[in-house]
Amino acid sequence: MIAINIKEWATSSFFLFSSPSNRLYYLYLISFIILALLFAKNKKEIFTKSYWFNPSAIFDYKVYGFNSLLKVLLITPVIFSVFTVTKSVLGILYFFFPNFSAFSLSDGSLLWVFTFYSFIINDFFRFFLHFLMHKIPFLWKFHRTHHTATMLTPFTLHRNHPVEVLLAQCRNVISLGVISGSFMFLFNKQVGGIDILGVNFIGFLFNLLGSNLRHSHIFLGYGPMEYLFLSPAQHQIHHAKNVELYNKNYGIVLSVWDILFKSFRISRDVKISGFGTGEKSVEHTFKSQILSAFKP
Repeated sequence: MIAINIKEWATSSFFLFSSPSNRLYYLYLISFIILALLFAKNKKEIFTKSYWFNPSAIFDYKVYGFNSLLKVLLITPVIFSVFTVTKSVLGILYFFFPNFSAFSLSDGSLLWVFTFYSFIINDFFRFFLHFLMHKIPFLWKFHRTHHTATMLTPFTLHRNHPVEVLLAQCRNVISLGVISGSFMFLFNKQVGGIDILGVNFIGFLFNLLGSNLRHSHIFLGYGPMEYLFLSPAQHQIHHAKNVELYNKNYGIVLSVWDILFKSFRISRDVKISGFGTGEKSVEHTFKSQILSAFKP
């Protein structure tokens, strides 16, 4: 079993540039380079050694490799299944609404409904866990690791404390279970969505059209569209060390959740002085970033 897991880790982690479900998929990285060349003030910035091999970025790579191994060996084998959550959600809904009559739609319509339905619910779950990680001091101890990055690169997305990785895995299972269970209850059917290379087409387009710029120094805003979709610049605001910009823009794709939770901030007229938690000095080591979070 260990040998199989090690093989899975090696193929899925260090060669996942071939996985469209991961933001490090090679097409997303190519689009990152193209967009960076189009919008960066300093075109050469993303090709420098100091950008990709500074202490912050190097720690990103180390944490990513460590968490990938941890997910394969410990987290994935023991985590509860989507089927369990789906069954529970269906049971609860039928208990409270025993006489509910499912909506009737054509298979073609259901395909589109499920695509948008699953995307919106999943986007909310991702937002809400992120929101809680900032608002609950105990959870912030673990999420802090992500925010200590002082140089943002596409790999910073994976700069997460192992406890946060576990919570994210649980969130994914619960989200998928809620989506499947509630959809089956509402329409008495389970269908797939509209995918591109096995990924929800909305998520695929989001990743292809600049999602990796969120973790970069290229401050690209969307203008009025920021009231609907969060721009790379808005996520950089979330990472800013400026005190006045703390606790803003928790969302992933849609802005509506931040607007509802009063954490929304547009990027117009914002000046970022740097990234990080605002601490005077940050050590990019496992001891300071991972082990310290377990201290009382």
